[in-house]
Amino acid sequence: MPHLLYLAWGYPPAAKSCAYRMLATANSFARKGWDVTVVTLTADAWLREHGLDDSLLALVDERIEVVRLPLYRDDLDTDIRSYSRLRAQRPKEWLKLLRRGDQRQFPELVFGRWRNELVAAAHEVHERKPVDLVLASASPYTFFAPALDLNETHGVPFVLDYRDAWAIDIIGDKPAFQPDSRKGRIERKLMDRAQEAWFVNQPIRDSYAELYPEDAAKLQVVRNGSDLAVGTSMIPLRQPDPADGLTFGYLGTVSFTPAITSALCDGWRLARQRDPLVAASRLEFRGHIGAGAARGASGHVRVIAQYANDGVSYEGPVAKGDTADVYASWDALVLALVGGRYVTSGKVYDYVSTGLPVMSAHEPAHAAAEILDGYPLWVRNEGMDAEQLAKAFIATAHMAVDATVEDREKARQHAAQFERYAQIGPAVDRISTHFQSDVPSDVPSKGLSKGPSDNPGDNPGDNPSESPTDSRSRVAHQPPAIPAPDAAGRNVVLAYTASPLALITTAIEQIRKAGGQVTLVGPQIRGYEGPAAAADRVVLLRHRAAPVRIDPDHRPVRYSPQWASVVARNLWRKAAFGPARKTLGVSTLWWMTMSHSREALHAIDEADVITALDAGAVYSVWECARRNRHAAAINGIGPTMEHLGLAR
Repeated sequence: MPHLLYLAWGYPPAAKSCAYRMLATANSFARKGWDVTVVTLTADAWLREHGLDDSLLALVDERIEVVRLPLYRDDLDTDIRSYSRLRAQRPKEWLKLLRRGDQRQFPELVFGRWRNELVAAAHEVHERKPVDLVLASASPYTFFAPALDLNETHGVPFVLDYRDAWAIDIIGDKPAFQPDSRKGRIERKLMDRAQEAWFVNQPIRDSYAELYPEDAAKLQVVRNGSDLAVGTSMIPLRQPDPADGLTFGYLGTVSFTPAITSALCDGWRLARQRDPLVAASRLEFRGHIGAGAARGASGHVRVIAQYANDGVSYEGPVAKGDTADVYASWDALVLALVGGRYVTSGKVYDYVSTGLPVMSAHEPAHAAAEILDGYPLWVRNEGMDAEQLAKAFIATAHMAVDATVEDREKARQHAAQFERYAQIGPAVDRISTHFQSDVPSDVPSKGLSKGPSDNPGDNPGDNPSESPTDSRSRVAHQPPAIPAPDAAGRNVVLAYTASPLALITTAIEQIRKAGGQVTLVGPQIRGYEGPAAAADRVVLLRHRAAPVRIDPDHRPVRYSPQWASVVARNLWRKAAFGPARKTLGVSTLWWMTMSHSREALHAIDEADVITALDAGAVYSVWECARRNRHAAAINGIGPTMEHLGLAR
């Protein structure tokens, strides 16, 4: 039985779209008779990013061995107690220094610093159990480094699963680096030595064939696919009642910019103004939004909150095992994507498996159009401005109520050709022919059918704690520094220096409903009113360098003694605190303000959790954590809700 070493960054239970491809790839090799070892990250490392989807663990073939490495992104750490003074006080300078070290080992920002640890782990696996083939999946492209190293030192052949492209900026449709650059030289060596290289669509494969014509025979298209095993193709087929309105839905990790979210919402608002059917309908966003301190509270959430009165809402992430139920509750799907001819995306495959109308919200010349071509319930958009999107929303709404059950059945039959295991199977078969004498005929998958069962009870190792995924971890899961099972009886201090997001009000209401007490600490600025009304207590801070506050209803008359007094005091504050602002920084001045407030210090001393709601409040919370050593000090409202057991 040949031994496959699979280097897979986003392997389950990572809540990443790439996890589904990696899950199916490892399972396919195991079913083909390979001895599969996966090298990936510890689960708690993913908690810093988009989080975990534990429902995926039940779908992992029990014969797969998983080695989990403690590779963490320090820039996404939300435990303020772990921050250095430089990071807390001057985060931009700290991040600049961090980025300088990223590419010393490998030329890739953020992930390059992992290169040596990945190589060491690969050698450790090879020494314990000789590796016959390495399959390395990107991005990050740092995961290619161990494959190249094992090949150079031990002659182990390797296959590269690019998924997208390293040499091409697939969003900007331009070269990502020059052939004579450090990246270019490494990729040249990778292409020379690779047994195969996989890409998710034909345009990327063809562009790589132009870049490396002598290696064109190695370049293969291995598409993403529809995860039919989780039931997306079996949701009830129905015609919605126009009188009840419709529910449009977007499901997926939000990787596009807030500007696209804003354009979608503008188009939706315009469509509601023009069409009574859309006016009675809702638009829901589901999926992971933001990473690190911005988890669940990024700019996208701010945009969505502005359209709440237009029936737009964000309803949180969805486990893979629950996607069919979510699709079943919707009447039409919104396919919002970045990029153009090089970007297929994974969600388009699941969308077409539902039999629901699919509205495109991407550039017309997009790789996803190849998958949608022939799908009978597809509404194309002419472009990405509000007017064009409004037309698409209206057309999709009427398609949703006009399409018959037969139309929907015909639509989801379109997805059968894109079933994920059917896409990966030929590549696994092709690779296995090189090891024909060592590979037995297809091995029964012990509870896994053509694809993994969507019923956790059908699969061995359903209990994640007993799952092989954790059996060979190099590091145990690390619990939060200060565990908190729930919010009951806890005093939570939320510190801010900028206008709080609207969702902060909702978060405060959730904490109080769960039995916690909330104290809001910050300035009296626009946007604070909602959170202040929801909190148990409010401590207003007056920045010493801030201009003199003037009652807008009783402004002093120009050149009056009162007016002259305000001007004089403002000039003095500017002269006195201007140099301090430059020398100490705004965050330090905010801490100085907080440290002079007895009420604020009293709240801090009583707190069980102290949260920085924005970057300007991080240093204050860092200092608070030094004063109150038992309280959790957390960066961001999303991680705070997770800590309190209240995250959606």
